[in-house]
Amino acid sequence: MMQDKLDHTYRTNKIISLALAASLLLYAIIVEIIKFQQLNLNLVAAPIVDKLRFVFVFFSFAAYFIINFVRQRVLVKRDDDTQERLLGKLSLANIVSMALAELPAFFGLLLFLGSGNSRDFYPLAIISLVLFYMFFPSHRAWAAWSGVTDQETSG
Repeated sequence: MMQDKLDHTYRTNKIISLALAASLLLYAIIVEIIKFQQLNLNLVAAPIVDKLRFVFVFFSFAAYFIINFVRQRVLVKRDDDTQERLLGKLSLANIVSMALAELPAFFGLLLFLGSGNSRDFYPLAIISLVLFYMFFPSHRAWAAWSGVTDQETSG
């Protein structure tokens, strides 16, 4: 019973994670379409873009630490936690982690739209890809952390 609940929760979170990761492809397509159309997108003055670039790059690198901080706060086991509650904590930590992992690419897209320079997008998108890879849900890790094992369901 709990193994089925774990499998279902994991599968749902994996789909959500893949959808968020796929948004990076959508961002890249938007960048390339705008580049191909040769649209002049210098929407923001250069000094402002330079300041935004600094802030966005800082927060893009900080995303790793923010994700770890959030996960440490959410993934705390208590004595009265049921396995359902533990799976809920895993799910919450995963969705927040994946949303935060997407932020660098979103910042890069905003910088691109402001400056018209695709070099503002791709490095931050790579940071997002690395974060998605690092924090993508693992069934084995979820089962170990939640304490759900095959022996519990077969016995």
